[in-house]
Amino acid sequence: MAAPWDAQKLLADVNSGNQEMMPVLGEMNPQAWMDQKGAPSTYLSQWNTAKQQLADSAATIQRLATQSDNIYLCLDAYFRMEALETTERSLLEGERAYGTRRTADKLEQLIARNYTAREQFRQYLLELTANKEQMFQIADREAQRCRGMISKEAPAPTKKKTESK
Repeated sequence: MAAPWDAQKLLADVNSGNQEMMPVLGEMNPQAWMDQKGAPSTYLSQWNTAKQQLADSAATIQRLATQSDNIYLCLDAYFRMEALETTERSLLEGERAYGTRRTADKLEQLIARNYTAREQFRQYLLELTANKEQMFQIADREAQRCRGMISKEAPAPTKKKTESK
């Protein structure tokens, strides 16, 4: 399994790639696509969603950087990355159809680069989960062993109170 500092470096790479996406989104103009070329309004909604997803992803990754072995935060970050990529790919289609080729090419390159970092993070998440599961199994076996030892011990003698008259 990757060391915490390796995971933190990986997270920094993912976050850096995501932050490079913001200027590219700024170059897009889905409102103009709608007004001038008849693009569906969905692209405007997705464009706004992508900007929010970038901010949310950055916040989650920042929290995760200090707790890189937190499975909940890892899952949250990974699912946010997946959702962001889905939105970006849809916007890429819109940019290709209604926007500029230059911006579409930049977006496509960033998506491809971020895919590699996200896959490395996915691998880290799988290894972390497997490691935690193994630790839980060991702890459970040890707890069962201790319970078995305790249940086999003879009960401690109890003193009977004598009744006085």
